[in-house]
Amino acid sequence: MGQLVPPMAPPPAAQKAQRRRNRLLSLLGGLALVAPLGGCSAGREWPNVVYVAIGANKDEIIDAELKQESRDRLEEAIARFRQIHPDTHFQFSIYREDQMVEVMRRRSRSGLAPDLLLVNGDTALRLRQAGLVDPFPIRKDQLAIFNETELRRLRSPDGQLAGLPVLVQTELSCFNRQRLPEPPATLQELLEASANGHPIGLSMDFYYLFWIVGSTGALPAMDRTVLGQPPNPAERQALTGWLAWMQNASNQQRVTFFPDQPTAEAEFKAGRLDWIPCRSTVLPQLRRVMGSALGVAPLPNGEGHRASPINRLRVLALGRSSSAEGRRRALAFSFYAVNPLTQRTLTLGSQTVLPANRFVTVPVQSSQVLAAMVTAANQGLQANNLVTLVHNNDPRIPRLQTLLTELVFGERSPEGATTELIQILQARP
Repeated sequence: MGQLVPPMAPPPAAQKAQRRRNRLLSLLGGLALVAPLGGCSAGREWPNVVYVAIGANKDEIIDAELKQESRDRLEEAIARFRQIHPDTHFQFSIYREDQMVEVMRRRSRSGLAPDLLLVNGDTALRLRQAGLVDPFPIRKDQLAIFNETELRRLRSPDGQLAGLPVLVQTELSCFNRQRLPEPPATLQELLEASANGHPIGLSMDFYYLFWIVGSTGALPAMDRTVLGQPPNPAERQALTGWLAWMQNASNQQRVTFFPDQPTAEAEFKAGRLDWIPCRSTVLPQLRRVMGSALGVAPLPNGEGHRASPINRLRVLALGRSSSAEGRRRALAFSFYAVNPLTQRTLTLGSQTVLPANRFVTVPVQSSQVLAAMVTAANQGLQANNLVTLVHNNDPRIPRLQTLLTELVFGERSPEGATTELIQILQARP
């Protein structure tokens, strides 16, 4: 056998790159359970890391407080997951939901898309339609744990799931107990509270107003109209009744319509409002400011009709840059996140979300907030059919927004607005 030739030493630049990589690998061993929220690192060579992108809603401000809340919601579930998979680490990034498609397009071009995305169902659908996430693989027996009408909201045109439903965010009444001891249970009581001197705040955001459609009995007419069927006289009258209630409320001295939800929440925290609709996820922020003065209740029903708030679904979607091992870990965590014990942990730990797994029992006797959220979620089920047809990014939404704004400020009559409303809803998106 001839003499072995010693291997050629790598060039200095390669040696420097290798030393840098070794330092990164050493650093990983000392990482905390959940890395701070921030931009994803380009270090895809790090072993056993699941990269997760979290979507922030347009009514949320991406700041240290939101990042901490996002971590807190997942931290206990991740800690339990790591008892089973101790070699798995998580790194998080947070982005605005309305920018998620463009951000993921850029990251995908660089091969840096996350393994998992925790986003709203509408966002998952947009990402799927843009080819930026893979369809979520799930067996028929696994589908059975979810509400069928909620699954329909997550199916892309090819029938595949854009994401796995994990959590449900509800819409509630938030009120100041020190000034309004009992929350209004009906629309009539809400206007009576206003007449009795209690300032009421409503947001012009269509999704924060939609609960009134159900309370005024107009939801069946909306469903029928969106399907392209002309409403009958009774249904048309129901639509006019909804719009008339809105205009009447705007004429009340102590009812104020704000341009967006964050403005209404700021006025409520400042003590200038006694009642507003609110998302369950904003409760920790309100509680830090108001303490025990914060009251929570379901949204007011109407005479013989239930409110129809829109439940916001939070789902896990699969990024397209994962290695085979990264995909395996992403799927393992996703299905772990919807098992009954984890769903209960996520619900009780935050008391801002409800389980997507319909077989998980929420202990409503132990918490007035959870009881209100369960009632709100049940109210919201009736809106699922319409939300399936009119997503948050539907081009008809801005036109509806403009119409409602003109109505509230008295530039349209309820009867005239009804005609235009029907035209908008029947138009193809």
